[in-house]
Amino acid sequence: MTLPRKRFLYTLPILLLLSTAWVFVSFAAWFGKPAGYVAGFLFYDGFWCLGVPYLLLGKRNFLALFKEDRPLFQKKYAWLALLLLSTTAGALGMVMRHDLAQTPIALIAIAIPAAILTATCEEILWRGLYVKAFPGQVFAGLLLPTLGYAVWHLSPQLIYPASMPGGMFAFAGLTFFLGLCYGLVSYKTGSCKWTAISHSLNGVLDLGGALAPAIYALLFTAGLQ
Repeated sequence: MTLPRKRFLYTLPILLLLSTAWVFVSFAAWFGKPAGYVAGFLFYDGFWCLGVPYLLLGKRNFLALFKEDRPLFQKKYAWLALLLLSTTAGALGMVMRHDLAQTPIALIAIAIPAAILTATCEEILWRGLYVKAFPGQVFAGLLLPTLGYAVWHLSPQLIYPASMPGGMFAFAGLTFFLGLCYGLVSYKTGSCKWTAISHSLNGVLDLGGALAPAIYALLFTAGLQ
C-alpha cells in the first residue's frame, strides 16, 4: 500500500466518526429514528467498511484479508483461541437480556443476517485492513484501529444510547476491550477470518443489537421511538 493511503488510514477514524454521526442524526431527524439508524449502518457498512477497503486494496488484496498468514489453531496461539472464545462466553450473557419466547420470529430472522453482515464488515475494516496495511506495527496495526472501533460506537448511540451505567461512553469503553481482543487475534494471525466468525456469532446472540429492531420497526410497525 502506498504511503498516502497509509496516511489516510491514520485520519480514517476521525472522518468516519464525523460522517457517520452526521448521517445518523440527520436521517433520524428527517425520516425518524428507525430510518436514521438503518441509514447510518448502511452508510457505515457499505462505504466505510466495504467500499474504502476495496478501493484501497483492490479485489485480489481485499479477498486476501481473510487469508491467515499464521494459523490460529496451533499450540503457541492457544491463548489467542481461548481469548476469542471468551468473547463469545461473554456474549452468552446478552441472550439473558432478551425474552426469546416473546420475541417475534420475524425479528429473529432479521437479526441473524443483520448481525453477520455488520460484524463481517466491521472486521474487514478495523481488523483486516489495518493489519494488512501495517503488519507487525503495534500502534497502527492494533491500537489505532481498536481505538477507532471503540469511538465509532458513539455515532449510533446518538440515536439509541446504551442503557447501562455510564451510558454511551461506558459502552464505547467496553467495545475498546472487545476490539482489543479481536485485534490481538488478527494481529497475530494476519487475518480477520476468525474474528469475523466470532463477531458474527456474538452479534447473533445479541439478536442484532439495536439494528435488527430498527429494521423490524421499519418493516412491520409504525416506528420505534
